[in-house]
Amino acid sequence: MKNRQILSILLSLLILILLAGCSVVFEAGISGKVVTPSGNNKVAVSDVNVFAYTDQGLRDSDFAKFRDGSITRPSEGSGYVATTTTNANGEFVVNKIVWESKKSEYGKTADVSKLYLIFYHQDYYPAKSEATIISGSTNSNNVYVTLEGCKSYTTINLTVYDVTTGKAMAAASTLEYWKDEESVHDTIALSGAASLPISFAKGSAVDVTFVLSSPGDGWRMCDKDGSLIESFTVEDVEEGSLRVSLYMKNYEFTLPAFSGDIDGSLSNLPNMDDVDNISVRLAYVDKNDTVCFFAESDSAEHRTYCTRNVVGNNVYFEHGLFSGIGYSDNYSIVINEENYPDIIDWDAYTGKELSVKLRLYFDFSTPKYYEFSYSPLRDASLGHIKDNLVAL
Repeated sequence: MKNRQILSILLSLLILILLAGCSVVFEAGISGKVVTPSGNNKVAVSDVNVFAYTDQGLRDSDFAKFRDGSITRPSEGSGYVATTTTNANGEFVVNKIVWESKKSEYGKTADVSKLYLIFYHQDYYPAKSEATIISGSTNSNNVYVTLEGCKSYTTINLTVYDVTTGKAMAAASTLEYWKDEESVHDTIALSGAASLPISFAKGSAVDVTFVLSSPGDGWRMCDKDGSLIESFTVEDVEEGSLRVSLYMKNYEFTLPAFSGDIDGSLSNLPNMDDVDNISVRLAYVDKNDTVCFFAESDSAEHRTYCTRNVVGNNVYFEHGLFSGIGYSDNYSIVINEENYPDIIDWDAYTGKELSVKLRLYFDFSTPKYYEFSYSPLRDASLGHIKDNLVAL
């Protein structure tokens, strides 16, 4: 009998020990909202990363690293249990947080636990919070966190001008821009103007550097007097907005169809051999004062001509006309450094407008030429040039 009592007591103690060593797994959810001050109101913050921990020590250690910028994701560890992101309304939900307990608050049926949170978004100072969660519950709207912005913002209203005309560029260009010494460049395509949002550390100022390019044509970045530059920097940009003007200059153009006359007289004669049917050639004078003929113009075999005009009952002829010299349906001449490396001193070209020295040669019995400077803003109609012809 005594032995049986002792055995019964030992079995009871063993059961108690086994029960004391058993743990129970619980789970719960949690939700909340993240906002930031805006004037007298608070507005939702989307895309905030919410990191959930069950280990307060690990959370606090990570939070210090988030604050000093050494991490943007939690450290590896068993105390970090879940992550989620706020939606457009600033709301977040962590659906399932699991923990194990040997001493649950309500035995096997329920437990209460602490959850430790970090809230991170690159435009705000990190924040932390903690909440009590009850197993088997969603713990709805249990967390309400306010984030303080860590950045200042400015809007740069940018206009790109054609330095030759002083008007906003219609041609597309490519803009690279970056802040201070950052290695990452942002690149956009623009035609004429753009608004660029810039952010930087709150309470500071930032230098913003711009580089303009236009692949495939002759546009190059310059300053407002036409001198070539590699980049343009606006220093000490602060919060707010500002206007920035950038400039480009065209180093390429296509010659137009030059026209005019070498006589201009009117007569009732259908032909004047001394000014009609005269061969016309187009040439340029290079940086070394060497005359070079355009092969395209020579191949076209341009000649002067006359036109017949009728006014009332009168018929008259206008003589010594030329047209389509330099451009026609059959050819075009594109002036740039690649096609004509010696047409000007490209390295010394610092003006606002590209200009080339051209000559029209007329095959009179004593050949003559007309020399003129052409730039893209000049009229292609040369008018009456008879008095400006130079004999060879």
